[in-house]
Amino acid sequence: MSIVETAKAAAQGLVQGAMAKLVPLAPDSWIPGGVPDPLIARKHGLIGSPVSRLDGALKVKGGARFAAEFVFDDMTYAALAYATVPRGRIAAIDSTATEAAPGVVLVMTHLNAPRMKTPGVFGSSPTAVGPADLPILQDDRVHWNGQPIAVVLAETQEQADHAASLLRFTYDADPSTTTLTGAKADGIEQGLFMGEPLLNEIGDAAGALAAAPHRVDNLYRTPRHNHNPIEPHAATIAWVDGGLIVHDASQMVTQQAQTIADVFDLDTDQVRLTSPYVGGGFGSKGLWDHQILGAAAAKLAGRPVRITLSREGVYRVVGGRTLTEQRVALGAKADGTLDAIIHTGLSVMTPHNNMPEPFILGTRAAYAAPNITLQVNVAKMNMLANTFM
Repeated sequence: MSIVETAKAAAQGLVQGAMAKLVPLAPDSWIPGGVPDPLIARKHGLIGSPVSRLDGALKVKGGARFAAEFVFDDMTYAALAYATVPRGRIAAIDSTATEAAPGVVLVMTHLNAPRMKTPGVFGSSPTAVGPADLPILQDDRVHWNGQPIAVVLAETQEQADHAASLLRFTYDADPSTTTLTGAKADGIEQGLFMGEPLLNEIGDAAGALAAAPHRVDNLYRTPRHNHNPIEPHAATIAWVDGGLIVHDASQMVTQQAQTIADVFDLDTDQVRLTSPYVGGGFGSKGLWDHQILGAAAAKLAGRPVRITLSREGVYRVVGGRTLTEQRVALGAKADGTLDAIIHTGLSVMTPHNNMPEPFILGTRAAYAAPNITLQVNVAKMNMLANTFM
């Protein structure tokens, strides 16, 4: 890691640490856009009784509009094209067949995209929720296999999907790290989560384990996990009177609106983001490239845009839980009481955000022993950014 990267990671960690301590203590009115939830005052006293959900009737009757069900006049439909190399640059783009395809309104690449600021990466400020510290469609660089590198707008979704499939890209590939072995060879660092080192040491866990009459000591490997919400990620977007309207499925409405405002150099009150319903999130319904790309394409085309990720799109654009290697070692006394706990291992992440898998948190919270060592180290791959899961 370079000196600049180390400094960026340290600064991000400091902000995340401060947020983790202050946000739970802050009144609602101190949070940007925050007001107390009015439902808090409705103490019905019916805990344990069958109470209908306030939105239940709308959902079962089909009256609840999700992000991809809002409609604007003269709306277009978006499809994305994705990079197929893990690192490098786009040397050439052939969009001739795409531009001639039926119904095509716009082909947007880094060559004609509006100039936008890089979204603030999650944790770099109290309102920053960008997925990575990378510009979006502003240059020819590729940082992971699956990075969106073009947007096609058309009169129907089927036309947009077909036209996007006709795009052809030529790459100049750079050396990349895409295996765990390669990531380990590049170097391992202490992991941070929300500004705090993922490290706890109490007593002499190694010594207690060696002396314990009963021991379990195993290495476990977990694969990467992708988010699969019932409602795939989508947004319906329009520019109206110089402001931006985004109908989205978001678990971080206020912060996401602010980050988008910063990207397009808008005032906070010029971005209106609605999220009346979220059809499954589990930490994944936040700001990713597709909302910003949809807003940029709508601005360039001068027409509203609906952008809906396919399942492939979710896997390529939306982060998940990274792969891990974990050692779990337990030392117990003759009566079964734990005398030593060692839970250590490795999490893999992109160089462009600070979101390792904090797999020791459950152990830290749930188990007690006089001798404990918990630690998460990290290695870097050229990959999609991780997120909560």
